[in-house]
Amino acid sequence: MEASVEQAPLVQGSLWKAIWVMSWPLTLTTVAASVVGMVDVHVAGLIGSTSQAAVGLAEQVIFLFMVFLMSVSVGTTAIVSRAYGEKDLAQADYATAQSLALSVLMGLVLTVLAIFTANYLVPFFAQSPQMVSETDLYLSIYALYLVPFSLVCISNGAFRAIGDAKTPLLIVTVEVLINVAGDYITVLGNWPVPGLGIRGIAGSAVVGAIAGALLSIYCLMQSPLKNSLKLLFPVSRTAVARVLKVGLPAGFQRLSWAASVFVVFFILSRLPSPTAGLAAWTIGMRVEALLFMPLMALSLAVGSIVGQSLGAKQVERAFKAGWHVTWIGVGWMLVLSVVLFTFATPIASLISHDPDTIAITADYLRINALSEPFLAVSMILSGALQGAGDTRVPMWISIFCNWVVRLPLAWFLATNAQWDANGVWVAMSVSVIISSVIIAFRFQSGAWIKVQV
Repeated sequence: MEASVEQAPLVQGSLWKAIWVMSWPLTLTTVAASVVGMVDVHVAGLIGSTSQAAVGLAEQVIFLFMVFLMSVSVGTTAIVSRAYGEKDLAQADYATAQSLALSVLMGLVLTVLAIFTANYLVPFFAQSPQMVSETDLYLSIYALYLVPFSLVCISNGAFRAIGDAKTPLLIVTVEVLINVAGDYITVLGNWPVPGLGIRGIAGSAVVGAIAGALLSIYCLMQSPLKNSLKLLFPVSRTAVARVLKVGLPAGFQRLSWAASVFVVFFILSRLPSPTAGLAAWTIGMRVEALLFMPLMALSLAVGSIVGQSLGAKQVERAFKAGWHVTWIGVGWMLVLSVVLFTFATPIASLISHDPDTIAITADYLRINALSEPFLAVSMILSGALQGAGDTRVPMWISIFCNWVVRLPLAWFLATNAQWDANGVWVAMSVSVIISSVIIAFRFQSGAWIKVQV
């Protein structure tokens, strides 16, 4: 017999209330998650610059593997939210269960791959033998993070799908507190044994993730999706294929972006002032990352609302949700863009003391400030399309804008036109604007309404 639920929370009452209920916890969740990376790098810097670089590189390597698990989460949210909107709890339970089983198996495989491929990846990006050694040491422990992360990632995706944004906030907060406390206790406190160094940072991340995974299982047991834990096995090829059909394009979209970052690194390294350019890019990306967090939260929020609305056959609500949330993001980024453009030099001066780096960073912030409102359109409407299960089109749009527009234009402007680093910044801004226009046309067309998940 088909199980059912009362009307899903995101498809009843005020749309603005639904947006608020999802957005504020997810904003805090993204902020909390970003704190870990900053603390890891900060504490590693207390050990030494080599350790700091090793931690940064190792976490970038692991991110390449995390992308696959995050793609499963996208598929989970799209399918579970649609089922929940249809009041089909049995289908929501089953999709959650199969996603959990798939993600854990993937986590185990990816852990092994991360450990063994690190020997080939790390020397490619790290020339110093000491840095290679420390990065390998960090990865040998940090790779274990992938298995508990898989549980947290999928559980949080399922919670968002049923309109529960507070539980992911609780889980991530607990994980972050343990991770951050562990960083300082193991490195500065020399506990439980002295001299752990970066092994303490990696171990803290793993312990925090395990705690988050255990808490996520407990929260699932108390949630409307509690029966999903009874349906983990056997793994269904059909169910797995359904999740991957929706999720993998989102994963390839992230991989495409990650790979393009390395090409930008290559271009900047070939310019007359490579050190200042790379430093400015690093600083600029960190500053922008702070701006991305609310957009990421809004993107996740609108995906859940759109998925549930389509399941409940409330197409107009799904359509309005996409544009309502987008205009919230555009308004937010307009304000921040003015701040970035006006105070670009003071902001750059807070982070760097090198005059060349400050000047190039200020240019980065001013040029990219012009495209930040367009970034809001691109990120939020991409989230809406992903919530509808329309992940292939955003993937191709991202690949086109990164590899056909951004990178060739960056190379041409930086080298042939001799705009140096500013050419790269202009290319980045132009590609964001083009991406936002194409994504907006896709959403406005309504073709995503007919996508089957």
